[in-house]
Amino acid sequence: MNNRPLPRVSADQIQTYLQMKNWVSDGAIGRVATVWHRNDSYDAEVVLPLSLKVKDYDQRLKDALVSLAAYEQREIIDVADDIVGAAVNLVAVRVIGQDTSDGSIPIDDGVLLIRKAKELFYAAAMAVYSKRRQFSGVPPKDAKEYMDSLLLGQTEIGSYVVKIIAPIHPIPASSDEGHSDSSLTELVAHSLVAGLSALTEASGRYQLSNDLGTFERAVALGASANMCDALLGFSGKDRTRGFEIKVSAPSGPLFVRDTKTFSFGSSDVETLELASSYYKNDYVLLNREIMGSVKHLHRPQVDEVGTITVQTVVGESERSVQIQLGPEDYHLGVLAHDRKLIVRCRGDVHVKSRTARLLNPRDFEIVELPTLL
Repeated sequence: MNNRPLPRVSADQIQTYLQMKNWVSDGAIGRVATVWHRNDSYDAEVVLPLSLKVKDYDQRLKDALVSLAAYEQREIIDVADDIVGAAVNLVAVRVIGQDTSDGSIPIDDGVLLIRKAKELFYAAAMAVYSKRRQFSGVPPKDAKEYMDSLLLGQTEIGSYVVKIIAPIHPIPASSDEGHSDSSLTELVAHSLVAGLSALTEASGRYQLSNDLGTFERAVALGASANMCDALLGFSGKDRTRGFEIKVSAPSGPLFVRDTKTFSFGSSDVETLELASSYYKNDYVLLNREIMGSVKHLHRPQVDEVGTITVQTVVGESERSVQIQLGPEDYHLGVLAHDRKLIVRCRGDVHVKSRTARLLNPRDFEIVELPTLL
C-alpha cells in the first residue's frame, strides 16, 4: 500500500484518460455529471462530475478514481499518477558529477542548467515547423505560447535532477506538418526524441568515421546547433559533467506512453562542440585534399607570398577555397590559372558560412592531365 497523498487530478484530466483508454460516454446526468462505460465490460462504470458547483465535488472525483482503479485492478494512487502523466510531457535532466552526488549544484551551473533546458524545448519546438541547422529569432505564436506554458517541476536528489513539465495544448493552426490528430505538446515531444536520437546516432558514427558530414543527415530529423548548445550547457560552464535526459510523453498518435532515455558522458562533450560548430558553418576538416581550378589570384606588390582561390568541392558543397602560397607555389598557381589547369593541395580546411580557407597548406602541385584520366 502506497501512503503518498493523491496527486491533484481535474475532471478534464480524468476525461482525457477515459477517452485514451477507450471508455465510452453514455451521456450526462443533467448538468452535474457524465456517465462512462466500456464495451468490453458491462459492469464497469465511471461517473464524472461536470461542475465545481456539484455538492462534494472532490469526493465525486475520488469516487471516479476508485471506479477506475477497481476496473484496472490497481492502487488508486497509481491510476492518479498515470492520469496526471497522461496530460503532460515531462523532461527530466539529470546532471552526473562527483560535485552533484549530494543533490546540490554550484549556483552558476544550476542557473545555466535551467536556461539550457528551456533552450532545448525551443530547439525541439522550432524543428516542428522547419528543419534547420540553426534557429534564431522569435518562434511562431503557437510555439511561443507553448514555451511560456512550460513549468519547472520539483528537483530530485540523485545527482542533480530538474524536471520541465509541458501541459497539453491545442494543435497549432499554422503547422503544415499534417499531424491533424496530435497536440503541439506531442509534436514537440516527438521532435525532441527524434532530434536527440538522430544526434546520438550521428555522434556515434562520427566517433568511428571522423566525418562531420554524418551530422548533416541528423538535421532532417530535428538536430540543430541550438540542440547541441543546450546539451553542452547541461555539462556545466566548465563542460566536465555527464548528463542524462528522460523524455516521458503522453500517449497519442505519435507515442505509446513511454520514457526515452538519452545519456551523454563527459567524453561526448567534445563531439557535441564539433557538431554545434558544424551546424553554425564554422568548422575545420583536418588533413583534406582539395583539387580544382584557380579562379582568382592576389599578391601585394611588396610581398612574395600570394593567395589563390580554388573552385572545388568540400563535403557535398561547391566552395571557393583560399590558399596562401610561397613564391614558388604561387608561381605554379599563376601558371595553372593562365593555362586553365587543375591544381591539388593538402591541408586543413576551415569552413565558415561565406568563406573557406586551407590552413597548413602542403604538397601543392599542378595535376598532370594523365592523372585525371
